[in-house]
Amino acid sequence: MDRILKRVFNPRSIAVIGASEVPGKAAERRTRSLIQGGYQGDIYLINPKRSELFGRKAYPSITEIGAEVDLVMVIVPPRFLVGAVKDSIKMGAKGIIIITAGLGESGEEGKKIETEILEEAAKSGTYIIGPNCSGMYSGSAAMNILGIPSLQKGSISVLAQSGNVIDSLTNYAYLKGVGFSRIISVGNAIGVNFHEYIQYLKDDPETKVIIAYLEGIKEGGELVRVARETVKKKPIIALKVGRSGAGARAAASHTGSLAGDDVIVEAAFKQAGIVRVSNVDELFDMADVFSKSPMPRGNRVAILSEGGGDNSIAADNAELFGMEVPVLGRETQDKIRPFLLAGMPASNPIDYGGTAEENPKVIAECVRVCMEDEEVDAVYLTGFFGGFQVIIAPHVADLEKQTAEELVRLVKEYKKPLFVHTSFAGQDIAALKTLRDAGIPVFESSGRSARCLGELMRFSRRRQAIASRPKPSGKTKDSPGVKDILAKVRGQDRNNLLETESRKLLKEYKVPLPGAIMATDPEQAVQAAEGIGYPVALKIVSPDIVHKSDAGGIRLNLSDDELVKNAFLEIVVNAARVTSRDRILGALVSPMAGQGQECILGMIRDPQFGPVIMFGLGGVFVEVLRDVAFRVAPLTPEDALEMIEEIKGYRLLTGIRGESPKDIRALTEVLLTLSDIALQNPEIAEIDLNPVIVHEQGLSIVDSRVITDFGHRT
Repeated sequence: MDRILKRVFNPRSIAVIGASEVPGKAAERRTRSLIQGGYQGDIYLINPKRSELFGRKAYPSITEIGAEVDLVMVIVPPRFLVGAVKDSIKMGAKGIIIITAGLGESGEEGKKIETEILEEAAKSGTYIIGPNCSGMYSGSAAMNILGIPSLQKGSISVLAQSGNVIDSLTNYAYLKGVGFSRIISVGNAIGVNFHEYIQYLKDDPETKVIIAYLEGIKEGGELVRVARETVKKKPIIALKVGRSGAGARAAASHTGSLAGDDVIVEAAFKQAGIVRVSNVDELFDMADVFSKSPMPRGNRVAILSEGGGDNSIAADNAELFGMEVPVLGRETQDKIRPFLLAGMPASNPIDYGGTAEENPKVIAECVRVCMEDEEVDAVYLTGFFGGFQVIIAPHVADLEKQTAEELVRLVKEYKKPLFVHTSFAGQDIAALKTLRDAGIPVFESSGRSARCLGELMRFSRRRQAIASRPKPSGKTKDSPGVKDILAKVRGQDRNNLLETESRKLLKEYKVPLPGAIMATDPEQAVQAAEGIGYPVALKIVSPDIVHKSDAGGIRLNLSDDELVKNAFLEIVVNAARVTSRDRILGALVSPMAGQGQECILGMIRDPQFGPVIMFGLGGVFVEVLRDVAFRVAPLTPEDALEMIEEIKGYRLLTGIRGESPKDIRALTEVLLTLSDIALQNPEIAEIDLNPVIVHEQGLSIVDSRVITDFGHRT
């Protein structure tokens, strides 16, 4: 794919089927931007009603060109699309960009056309971009078929499911002099998918940063896999809309009810190392910053200003966005103190106001000392740098520009980020232009500047963590015993496993389970309890009862024979209120779990990302606080441990107020096993292990629930 996509982004020839020079038409704008954008390859304009367009020869059909064509843009009514695709393939097209809308997004007829297009493309290996897209830009080829003028070559690549978002991003870029390497409007993405573009851009030398706008996600598991490898080389910044519409699923398991769509998106992006933003201006800010700033080693920032107020605001923002403002070491403070007024602290933040107002070069001296310090990962200037010439006197302008030049030199020498927030950022000031031209971020907003620096630091740490982990690889060996269990469930036209079956399934995967015995009458229950040892628990077993407690089908802490007999009879009577007696198979007798921390572990098969694993603490933490963590399968051991550490109640597992630490390793092993089960058994839609009691050594799975969907193949 990479080789062919390279030809798509760097075509030797381009044909436009449906080319037009009627002002205002979508075809006219894209044809004009292609012709006027500097593209040096052959351009063929196809329009059966014209012999000439834009002063060039026009062809009635692409088949009459008489030469192979690498890339074709099609912008014709839907009824002509299949024919246009067939003709393009005949002429050797490596890629076909379909601008035409009104296909799969509009109804069954449109979906049928899309299917025919894909069938034709599959025969030749031709890649389909779109349909319902805005076009494409490639800086290396000077190829602009977006219909947007004044695009510059740069190092940012854009993937977007919205033409309007592309319009906004390119306008921001024009105003700030920022360029792009690739811009791809993916549209309905019936051919090349999001993760396939990212796979190509990962190794694209023209691209430093990838930004993405997503409305929906297909093959999310592949997106996570490819993104994890990509962020080792370059950042991915994404705006995924639909947060407000996320809601809990109507699911048979507790895990499913907690797995809101956006909760999983957030977890998947974190797992993949994707930086997530909330709006288009943040998307552009981050891309601009990430493409130009050195990557920090950690999250420690030195803050400098000419006043205490700006320093205090910056320090608050730093904490808000996950940065540390450390007290500088004595040696660093001693080096800074000579540049400050007598008695001013040099600890961090640093106030150089009294001296810098007379000589702005003091700022560069303070920055130099901070950058020399190995305990400082980035420097943040706040206040009114660049405005000294306005506030103090015009003659300071030259000193400020010289200071800016020295700041640029320091960033190059020490390779640490320098961010500048100034209330004069919106003005045409030479010192600020010097910084911007060198790629140093200059912001008018203190919040936006701090957010960008905080995300840059967070990404750097995340990338280091991902780079140190092996590629996740779930086990591939099937379990014949599990296949037999699932075949039996399917044969009985059920979608849920009995607890006896779910326990057998877990044992096939070597998951440790406390002993349990099936009893079909009160006497067998007593015999089982005596064999296990008191106290015991009884749970109803019926294919019609998934939520046992709701049906009154559980009794706990039974300490003698009489209690067990009565409990058996009670739960059978209760169960008979929700199903027929012949559907009640008996009761499972199991030992009461020992002391420990209650947890919930599970799996849900998400329509966007495939199998997703969940972990949380039980009780109020899951019922009220919804304190849970998710990751997309397959998991690495580090993913599993990170899930556990991520929840707010994590300290309850490490031991507080005299409590002993719990067996976190046992939890990670079960999470990894759930990942394997999900990957090997696509028929399983949901798994709930709830509660799981974690002890000092080992754990007890008190209840297990497995839901199937034999239509699933994700």
